[in-house]
Amino acid sequence: MGEATTPTAIGADTGAQVVFHLFAASDREETDAARDVLSRAGVAYADLRPPGVNAPGDDVLTGTATAAALADAVAALSHFFRYGIAVRLAGPTDVVVRSDPRVEHGHIVIRKPRRDVPVRDSGALRSALNGLLAQGAPDPAPLPYPPSLMFRDHQSAELAAEATRLARVFTDPDFVSGADPTGTLLDNLQKLADASGRPRRLLDLLLLAHAFSRTDDGDHRVRDLRIPGLDEVQGVASTVEVFVQPSTDPESRVLARPLADGRQGFLIGLPPQTVELMANISWALPTLCAVTGAASGAADPDSFPLDRDSTWGAVDATVASYMRCWRPPRAASLLPPRPLIPMAMPEGEIPYGSGDPYLVFNACALFLIARELTPILQGRLSNGIEPPLMPFTAGLPREVRLATQADCAAYVHTMNALILGAGTDGPFVPDFGNIRRHFHHGKPSRFGRIRRLEEQARYEAGVVLACVNRTTEAVLSYYAVVDMFAALARARRDGALARRLEAIGERREAVCGYMLWIKEHELPEAWGLRTRLEGEEDGWERVWEYVRHAQRHLVPTLVDPSR
Repeated sequence: MGEATTPTAIGADTGAQVVFHLFAASDREETDAARDVLSRAGVAYADLRPPGVNAPGDDVLTGTATAAALADAVAALSHFFRYGIAVRLAGPTDVVVRSDPRVEHGHIVIRKPRRDVPVRDSGALRSALNGLLAQGAPDPAPLPYPPSLMFRDHQSAELAAEATRLARVFTDPDFVSGADPTGTLLDNLQKLADASGRPRRLLDLLLLAHAFSRTDDGDHRVRDLRIPGLDEVQGVASTVEVFVQPSTDPESRVLARPLADGRQGFLIGLPPQTVELMANISWALPTLCAVTGAASGAADPDSFPLDRDSTWGAVDATVASYMRCWRPPRAASLLPPRPLIPMAMPEGEIPYGSGDPYLVFNACALFLIARELTPILQGRLSNGIEPPLMPFTAGLPREVRLATQADCAAYVHTMNALILGAGTDGPFVPDFGNIRRHFHHGKPSRFGRIRRLEEQARYEAGVVLACVNRTTEAVLSYYAVVDMFAALARARRDGALARRLEAIGERREAVCGYMLWIKEHELPEAWGLRTRLEGEEDGWERVWEYVRHAQRHLVPTLVDPSR
């Protein structure tokens, strides 16, 4: 098979050529076929999959070519791809090429906002591409992007602009136009960049948390933990960005892109539907955990009391409203989701209080970003460094062990980032010494100074406990959402996606065990706070009971509404 040519650095002059983004499924050998066709045609391309990593979803090959060369390559690939090929314009010079199960094998269509236009051969495709390219208005230079608030002086403008470009490339026009018929997100680059503003701030918090958190760099055998410090993290901050993928794709992912100075840049794609569904499940978790009834596998379903049915029914309605939007048909009008969680701060609630929905959304988004950021921080993606395998993952396959360790590290990173983000004028750094000495649930002291210290300890401990609880709920909701999407993918005959999501679900037990160990042993010793709740494991099991119910009874109705 052909070998990749030297990638074109971001920002390089492409002349009159178009920038193509070719999506190919490696599990169906489409990636190898695409590499071979492009190499034979002499087309330069870069593989955005990080080296040595089994990235989720389709591989993405991006490069530059004339419209004629790209048309010939796409025509040749139409015989190798499992489905037909849809070609669409994602900007003045960006062309997205991907296999689509809605297009008959061997056929090629030009994807327009409300309809598909079939093309017969490479000549017709070349003509159609030239027509599309002639209509596009030029992009502003540089592309807009959300600035880093904490690492502004170290942020890479070229990588940040590339994040905005990829947000447009990964957009599912059917989902966006169905959810927003005005089409403003598709046509407004600034609005598209603004959608990644909050994730960019959350990335800053994760980097800051890493800078001041003691770490063994993934090696549990190290006794002397080190603090990375700002200098080290500033270097990382210039090589990583995050963007929102405006689609229903349930998977987060990392893409690699060479920078003009020779370093490797990384772009983390965040799936918005997954974040929102996770937030809704997180919001409902205290209720799901409190549902009483027979143990899992009970022979008599009627032995559950009524509160289970009403609770599950409310959660079912919300889950279904999000999952129905998955991979919408062409030109469909999508019904708005029915969230359980408030989409704005309720009147009377306070930040980091029990009714703060933003804390829930932030915890869910932070965990997804942290899962992808952890291997970057450990040097796995840039230097090929692999951390030693932890003893608690023994018995699992090697790749599963590494992924499990990344999820566990993401749990701690998310918790620390949430705590740092509680500050109003800067990072929030609790005085854990004062918490150990003065935090209690009894009556406050009558002495002024002691009373003030007790009030400070009570406030700071409340913030820390809220962050621990919301982070734990985010992790549990992540595995719940993954399991439900795996069942939906299998029901819709997408075996590749189902297998990837099921593999993630297999890590749940080990990660949950790690969270319990952290809450029972590490946090009380480090922070002086009791964070493990009585009966917590029983509550988690009730959540998995609901997930099994959704897989068996809710998902089939989404595939066949007559059931």
